[in-house]
Amino acid sequence: MAELPIVTWPSKVLETRAEEVTKFDAQFKTFVSDMFETMHASNGIGLAANQVGVLQRVLTIEIPWDGSRYSEQESAKEWWHDKKFCFVNPKIVKKAGTISYQEGCLSFPEIFDFVDRAAEVWVQAKDENGKDFEVHANGLLAICLQHEIDHLDGVVFINRMSRLKNQMIRKKLAKRGKLEVPEKA
Repeated sequence: MAELPIVTWPSKVLETRAEEVTKFDAQFKTFVSDMFETMHASNGIGLAANQVGVLQRVLTIEIPWDGSRYSEQESAKEWWHDKKFCFVNPKIVKKAGTISYQEGCLSFPEIFDFVDRAAEVWVQAKDENGKDFEVHANGLLAICLQHEIDHLDGVVFINRMSRLKNQMIRKKLAKRGKLEVPEKA
């Protein structure tokens, strides 16, 4: 296993739609292991392949019950806490309700803000072995799945914010020297 470099915005790979995975070989399984290692080393709870510069539709999630910066927003331990998930070629097939949740992103260091999402999602995917499965997610798992699937679709979370918040974040990144042009429609 190896830790992979995290790609930060405004890298174009973050806003490029990833391709479907068709080969579930040993090399792919090593890549998934590397994604988990990278996610853990970066103190993240979710990671999409785009974020390590690979345009494949694969994401990893592991949400700790205790010690996560999101712990204060969770009221009870859920079935998905402390469980490793690998979603390959994920598709959201149903959404219900709405929730506003403070999100962060490994590709946007030190940027946190509230994003409106579906409160529940039903996702169909394959695991790292190519086996089909479906998950009904709520709470932080639902938020994380939507955030990471957005990455796979080439959508970054600041684009889910209001135009004003989006522009403020762009200006903040420009001041840090991370972005040359602060305004983008």
